[in-house]
Amino acid sequence: MNRNPKIESKAFGFLFISIAIAVLIGTIFNEFLSIHHVPIYYQLISWVMIFALILGITFTKMKNLFQSIRNRMKNSIKWPLQAKIINGLSWAGPFLAIPVFHSLTQYLILLGIGAGNISTYLLIRKYSKYDNKEQFVVGIIALSMISVLFFVDVILESIVVQHHVLALSRIFVAISYGVGGVYALIEKS
Repeated sequence: MNRNPKIESKAFGFLFISIAIAVLIGTIFNEFLSIHHVPIYYQLISWVMIFALILGITFTKMKNLFQSIRNRMKNSIKWPLQAKIINGLSWAGPFLAIPVFHSLTQYLILLGIGAGNISTYLLIRKYSKYDNKEQFVVGIIALSMISVLFFVDVILESIVVQHHVLALSRIFVAISYGVGGVYALIEKS
């Protein structure tokens, strides 16, 4: 299959919307399990099952999605080593920092999603000559949500429980991916 930016963008739009749905359902289900004091390992299993189910449905319904992801990954394999390192650290760095800065987990999640998507956007644009703005939209929204989350976390500290702030950060991730997915479907249609 030859690379078709319009088809790839549409496929990634559906993928991003699926990720948004999975994160949203996972967050809601996780909150339900947490309220009923279900052990954390069952909560983790529920996250994996929800993602597997929703993304499994997405991949079976969108025949060109796997090929589109593969095309983008093939291009990233050709990047210089320093670009791969920057991209990897942009995605993984904030998540790897969570065990060290556990109290900042909610911010690090948004930072990882934001920095990772923006890094990937800029590197794909530079090295692959493809302008996948939907990824940039996801990144910008995720990064901008850090200030909203900070406001809720610090200003409304006496009202909002810390556990709910973490759930709110996941909802912001879902919103970021959902808006990016919708943007991909509308922008290139």
